[in-house]
Amino acid sequence: MPFQILAGTEAYARIQAEGFHPGLFNTLLGASGGPKWFVLSRLDRLLASVFFADRSEPIACLGSSIGSWRHACYAQSRPADALARLEQGYIHQYYRDKPDRHEVSDFATACVDYILGDSGIREILENPVWQSHILAVRSRWPVASDTTAPLALGLGACALSNAVSRHCLGGFFQRALFYTGHASAFSFPQFKPSYVSLGHGNLKQAILASGSIPLVMNGVDNIAGAPPGVYRDGGITDYHFDFSFKHPDGLLLYPHFYSHITPGWYDKPLHWRRVTAAALKRVVIIAPSASFVAGLPAGKIPDRSDFNALTESQRIASWTQVCEDSEHIAEAFYQAWQDGSMPTLVQQL
Repeated sequence: MPFQILAGTEAYARIQAEGFHPGLFNTLLGASGGPKWFVLSRLDRLLASVFFADRSEPIACLGSSIGSWRHACYAQSRPADALARLEQGYIHQYYRDKPDRHEVSDFATACVDYILGDSGIREILENPVWQSHILAVRSRWPVASDTTAPLALGLGACALSNAVSRHCLGGFFQRALFYTGHASAFSFPQFKPSYVSLGHGNLKQAILASGSIPLVMNGVDNIAGAPPGVYRDGGITDYHFDFSFKHPDGLLLYPHFYSHITPGWYDKPLHWRRVTAAALKRVVIIAPSASFVAGLPAGKIPDRSDFNALTESQRIASWTQVCEDSEHIAEAFYQAWQDGSMPTLVQQL
């Protein structure tokens, strides 16, 4: 089986009692991870245009970085086409040998424009079903500057502070939640966010900010409607999410690259800091299986190290192959959903 499906205790019980169907879910989560997303590319198309095709009740989408870019595709009138544009636009990144942050930021801007097309902003804002919630962070001193030396020093201090306690992140970054609709569906007990309603004047800025990796890209300055400041990648606080936040009643569907969950960006090397099953009672994770990953090019999920490890042509070929291989996940998921065998595949967290 190319995918695995893991469910928290409450989610597992509901699936066993009711079967696996779209009405179980009212929240969709999307993690940070850049090109890791390619293993989910074709599953996203299936979920957006087939599994949830007849959805009429609102579903709250919460995403950071590439997660928010994916959800911006879900909320367009032709989501599969938008996701195809995201896939192609992201794969075909062309840089000189050592691009600076201005060049990478220029690419990101062009890619978001390509994803949104002529009417994407309007379609996202007017969509009654897919309610967008885009996570970014507002930089505090000493990480508010884009000048390399002070920013690097500030980020280093942030990493050391976070290793002591995740609570220390609040001294460096404030979470910002940009949303469609009249009120946000999510609240956070830690790093309390500024809530900013999305509109024509700030949606593109919010999407860009959500994926603006410090030192790799420029921060996004003074987003319309938000508190003044420099906004950066939402994965800093919410890499895979810590699940202490409050969310709508119902189950959370989480197409994810991994079966484990790392709360924040700085927690990646801290192997003891992982989200436990106790926090995931209503979460359903769909992730690639170990056997599927073993069959990918180089036997791994793509990541940003591919820019340095591979030539441009090798990287594009590898990423394209991963996207094509991800069709196996989509096909197997569809088959299990259609024949009713999904509950037998679910493992309890």
